[in-house]
Amino acid sequence: MISVSKIKQLIEKAEEGPTLDYKEDLLLETDGDKAQFIKDVLSLSNSGGTAHLLIGVEDGTGKPVGFKTPHKVEQLNQILKDKCDPPLRLEYREIKVMGYKIGVIEINGEDPPYIVSVSDRFGSHLSANPQKEFYIERGTVFVRNHNMNEGAKRADLDRLHKVQYVTLQADLQLSHEVSIKPSDNLKEVDIKFFLTNVGEVIAANTYVWMQFKNVREIVQCKGMWRNISKLNENIPTVQIVLQVPLVRPIRNDCEGVAVKVDSDVEQIESRVIMGSTNMRSKDGTYAIPLKETNESK
Repeated sequence: MISVSKIKQLIEKAEEGPTLDYKEDLLLETDGDKAQFIKDVLSLSNSGGTAHLLIGVEDGTGKPVGFKTPHKVEQLNQILKDKCDPPLRLEYREIKVMGYKIGVIEINGEDPPYIVSVSDRFGSHLSANPQKEFYIERGTVFVRNHNMNEGAKRADLDRLHKVQYVTLQADLQLSHEVSIKPSDNLKEVDIKFFLTNVGEVIAANTYVWMQFKNVREIVQCKGMWRNISKLNENIPTVQIVLQVPLVRPIRNDCEGVAVKVDSDVEQIESRVIMGSTNMRSKDGTYAIPLKETNESK
């Protein structure tokens, strides 16, 4: 999720664009309000990267005013459910910036084009203006041209095609080295991770999420690795977000973690999700054989 300092920069910039939209408040009382919200989200998602909708910021001027209506991320994603093709989820948090309450919606449009997938049409009157109605229709593609959300033209669809097949060309490969030492009736395993981009473009905003299946406990996280087990029902889980772009073909040292496993465990089994702004996310299994060979796998 975007940092507070970056949010402040986006507000001070006072300039909306293809990946940034301001909204004074977000009303979701009627189907018309929800249809308008879906249009705004799809327009930003079709920018082909990470985009933000800042709530509590005056439209046009970028002046912070603070939102009046609080929301929860589950509520927002429920509105999007079954109304976007392919499915789309967003991140949301409410923070205090420059003395004002600001709602931050972050959208990762990594698989455009996103299309309206309601059964026929969806909407009603708008709560802020009951005399006005707003609807979205099945099959519509919304895009953001400069600071306007509108239906796509042929040129927009051509651009989306290029975004999908040109920008998603980073390719991250994860490897590791291990060292092992006895610890009571357990083994303490020090795992050093490496990331290599073998794709054709720079990998920006790279992240790795790893959930261990047969680890007793996480002893230590090194470098930028974080222990997020408490956020994952206390299942041993770690993640890292890299600020430095990964350029091919350099193997990047990402520090690592130390864990404890039972003495008879021959390999650590895990689930790994990783990706970047310019790469479709990978989600799969990853095995770490417990052999002190200092060779990456």
